This record gives sequence, C-alpha cells and structure tokens, in this order.
Amino acid sequence: MCHKLDRVSDPVVASPTGSRSIGVSAESVVGVWIWRLFLIWTAVGAVVMVAGLNAANVGHWFSSPKVQPIAAPLLGYADLVWMTFATAVVYLRVTATEGLARARASAAVILIGSAAIEWCGERTGIPFGPYLYTDAFGPLILGVLPIAIPLAWTVTLLGSRILVLHFRPTISRWQLAFSVALIAVATDLNLEFIAWKVRGYWIWYPGDTNPPAWPPLQNFLSWFLLALVLHVLTPAPRPTPHPALKIPRAALVVPIMNALFLLVHASRFVRG
Repeated sequence: MCHKLDRVSDPVVASPTGSRSIGVSAESVVGVWIWRLFLIWTAVGAVVMVAGLNAANVGHWFSSPKVQPIAAPLLGYADLVWMTFATAVVYLRVTATEGLARARASAAVILIGSAAIEWCGERTGIPFGPYLYTDAFGPLILGVLPIAIPLAWTVTLLGSRILVLHFRPTISRWQLAFSVALIAVATDLNLEFIAWKVRGYWIWYPGDTNPPAWPPLQNFLSWFLLALVLHVLTPAPRPTPHPALKIPRAALVVPIMNALFLLVHASRFVRG
C-alpha cells in the first residue's frame, strides 16, 4: 500500500525560470519517509479510534499494571505525533513549490494567528463559544492550549490550499481563500463530535449540567472567517506553469484525515 501511494507525488518542481528540474529535494526524499510514517500512523489511528481506546480508558484494555503506565502516555501523545507527521508532509510540499521563505511565512501566520485566537477562545469563549481544552491532544502550552491545535490549523489550511491548487491552478486568491475556508469548516464539522465525545480533546459547555448535543453555530462561523482571514494573510501562492499531472502527496492529507473521521462515525453508527 505504501509503495503505491509513494508514487502519487510528483517530485518535479518548477524552477524560477519556468523550466522543470528533476533533483533530490527535501520534499521528495525526506518527504517520502514522513509520508510513509503518516500513512502508518493513520492506519494505527484508525484501529485505535474505531476501538475507542484512549489514555483515559487504558485500564479497560490492558489489565497488566506494567503495561498501563507505558500505554497511557503513548496514547496521550499518539494524536499529536499523527498531527506532526501531517504538518511535516504539507510543509515540505509548500517549501518545495513556494520556497523556504514563503513556507516559513505561511506557517508562521497560521501557527501564531490560530494559537492567539484559540487561546482567547478558550479563556473567554470568544469567538467560538464556551469550551475547555484537555491534555488528550498532547501537552498544553502554559496549561491552556494543546500544541497540536495550531498544527491542526496549519495542516487544514495549507493542505486544503495544495488540494485546491492542484485542480484549479489558476484560481484567484480570494476564490482560493474561500475554497480553503469551506474545506476547513467541513473538516471541523467532521471532527467535532469525535474530538469532543470520542477522543476528549476538548469539552463544550464546561460546567453546564445539561449541555446541548452540538457545538454552538458560532463555532463553525468563526472557523470559516478565521480560516478565510488567515489564508488571505499568508503569501500568495506562486503560479505553477507546469502543474503536476499526478496529485501530490500533501494534497491527500486532508482527504485522508476526513476519511478517517468518517470511518469512526460509521463504526459508531454500526455499533449503535
């Protein structure tokens, strides 16, 4: 499986002069291994998420007192590792196609911007609504924000951009931003129930004894607006004179993540 998917990416990158150069790049060499690790971790994650295994209920799965202290921390960091691999795949692709300076600028805008807004949101309930993060998504920054959250924003926005640009390389900047924001909202809608009820990344309506079954509508509106603004603030993508015929690996990251979430939804539906 990994062998076939490894060939999906096109390692040929357009040079500044418009000609094509075939060379050994970070995106085509290091990226292959990170891509394989991402696929392996996704497969493992599918088993873990479908089974409902997490750090909080590890005792129900492993009775050995020697295994539990090892399994619990590993499960606590597993999703962060998965998100790190996904971020690396996307970032390396942007570096290969846009250049290191633009890749760094784009990543910085999204990482810092999303972290600031999410920090404010967790502390005040603005703009997403009342919620509280847990440590199930990895270590917390100053005890508030999981490190994986800015990474998730980066993967979603840059990964969606790569996907849209592959099929619409001449799309306008505002159309691109709008398309990326739509994919971001769809991804969040797909993730919310799993993150809240299955994985326990965050808790909506903390302290409410009879909370609603779904996050507030303002959460999804805020996701759309923040995704739109953050993408507009990133450097405009360079035109690609010779778009790759094969879909790049990084363009598959967001679809694969959504497919995993849908699998978890389906498994829970079947189990009732």
